[in-house]
Amino acid sequence: MLARIVPRPVGLSCFGMLGYLVFRLSRRERKRTLDHLQLIYGDAWDRKKIHTVARDVFIGLGKNLFDAFFLWGLSGQRFFELVKSDRLEEFKNAAAKNRGVIIITAHVGCFEMLLHFFARCGFPIIAIGKKAKDTRIDNLLRKMRSGPNIQYMDRSENSRKILRSLREGKLCGVLVDQDTDVEGVFARFMGKPAFTPSGPVRIAMKNEIPVFVVTTIRLQDNTHRVFLSRQVDLANTGNFHNDLVTNVQKINDLLCKTIEQYPSQWVWMHRRWKKQQPLQEHINR
Repeated sequence: MLARIVPRPVGLSCFGMLGYLVFRLSRRERKRTLDHLQLIYGDAWDRKKIHTVARDVFIGLGKNLFDAFFLWGLSGQRFFELVKSDRLEEFKNAAAKNRGVIIITAHVGCFEMLLHFFARCGFPIIAIGKKAKDTRIDNLLRKMRSGPNIQYMDRSENSRKILRSLREGKLCGVLVDQDTDVEGVFARFMGKPAFTPSGPVRIAMKNEIPVFVVTTIRLQDNTHRVFLSRQVDLANTGNFHNDLVTNVQKINDLLCKTIEQYPSQWVWMHRRWKKQQPLQEHINR
């Protein structure tokens, strides 16, 4: 595999350039990225800054694609030279109760690396993903999302199987920052109402499973930093739907905190605000 034989500085440079070429050549994805940045930052940034951040989004994606494969193949010691994290004590205490832990993250930084981060920290973890249409890509993703302490499950698999794994004390990592055809609610994301997957939060609320928001970003020296939130204090007033929306909003706020600090490291080309919130629901909120 290319990432195993190419020196990392060379690979990062080449894949960063590949990302830049995609930015230049992919008219639709470039326009969508620029439009979304304009939507969120148009009142605060000039057009030059929006264009610069949009370009950096694609360059960063290229670098993170290389690192996703590169870090996958590293020994534990070398891996942790490149990946640093916040303190894990509260997270370890929650995991030690053997009720499982739900990790909620977003497409920020080298997010594919988080599976291996937790697995190499000694936590058994399951990852839930959507099956790729291209069999070759799907097989590659499954291979990359595997290894000691890692179990990969397709999103279509029975939720009882996921719950059983959590009850066995495993971690479950999920991405909730995209507008997809799954169960969800509307909550604000970067200040705008956005349809947000709510299944993981619903499971946590019904089964008293601890939830942490975890994000990662690439630093200027091309090392990675993992941010772990405090355990999310899930609302429980007795009104399940209102509590669900409140808890999803808490999680969105934590995810957006990282995006606001490192805007060039999120996938702005995704149609995050595709679905429109029903008018009555918007009024009630």
